[in-house]
Amino acid sequence: MITPVWKEKEGRWRIQARKDGKVHSFSSSVPGPKGRKEVLRKYENWYYGEASGEKTVKRVSEEYLEDVKARRGENSAAYELYERYIRLYITPKLGTKKICKVTLRDWQRLINEASGQNKPLSEKTLINLRGIIMGIIHFGYEDYQCELPRGNLYIPRGHWKKEKEVLEKDQIKRLLEPSELWYYPVFVFGLMTGMRPGEILGLKIEDLDDDCVYIRRSVNSRGFITEGKNENARRMIPIGSYTRSILLKTIKRNQDKNLRTEWIFCSRDGSKGNQSTMRNQWIQLKKERQLSGTVYSLRHTFISMMKNVMPETMIKDIVGHSVSMQTFHTYGHIMKSDKASAAKIIDLTFGSGDIFGDTESTTGEQKR
Repeated sequence: MITPVWKEKEGRWRIQARKDGKVHSFSSSVPGPKGRKEVLRKYENWYYGEASGEKTVKRVSEEYLEDVKARRGENSAAYELYERYIRLYITPKLGTKKICKVTLRDWQRLINEASGQNKPLSEKTLINLRGIIMGIIHFGYEDYQCELPRGNLYIPRGHWKKEKEVLEKDQIKRLLEPSELWYYPVFVFGLMTGMRPGEILGLKIEDLDDDCVYIRRSVNSRGFITEGKNENARRMIPIGSYTRSILLKTIKRNQDKNLRTEWIFCSRDGSKGNQSTMRNQWIQLKKERQLSGTVYSLRHTFISMMKNVMPETMIKDIVGHSVSMQTFHTYGHIMKSDKASAAKIIDLTFGSGDIFGDTESTTGEQKR
């Protein structure tokens, strides 16, 4: 953020800024707030190409992002998503154009021509892009910079619709064979709970109760602790004997390694888990055992396995897809009487026996 500086010896406000490799200087000899505002306006008119108070799409988008940051937090998934879409798709196409001059056809053309680097954009990506565009338009409208569009933006046909990847039964069997990989317990726990990878890494010992775990935070791909993906993220997950054994054995592994940590699925030094390292170990396990999909596919696999043996409302409560009720505050609304049933269903679905084998399977050294 550019800030004017009052140069006492010169008796003027001054801004120095770099653009396209060149340094430009702006000044005003008017003292006080009036001069500060004047030099800032000179800079903005030069940088954004604005006049008469009309703002470009780039400028409104940046202000919209600042608003998202204030409301959702800079480390939130929403801010990360909005910043990426604006930087990749919106600013390169319409950034220098005054938002008051952008028509509905311009916005539609942006959506029609949006493309990925290696493959076409998915339908979900285009729906997200359309939502962000509408957010920018409404933000500009509230600032008297543009009018609302007289019509609707549509998603063009023929775009790739990503299918949810799930593991087949033989792959699940291979996955459940013991492994010495440090993050292996994360993979099995994700398969048996449907939790998002970041939510699993965000679990602390204090979140473990007798018959459930409470999801209170998530560790995102940049290593920041967030409140989770959406308003339904904070919830409780019922656990049975198998899922509980994963937690207890992982905690014991950490203790055996003399790691004084509050994190259950911690890094090897006891700090909070790292998504990048976790993904790399998944790729290693995936190659070794001929598995498919990503770490997130374990969540999809859980939902796929449970859909025929568990009520839909119960599944939604467990995976965080339903609207929270006040009965259990911010932790979802699966009833106490349903927790035991849900845990029993999960245990029966994954069969009997100790999924880890002996204790060494979760405490051994990482394979090289």
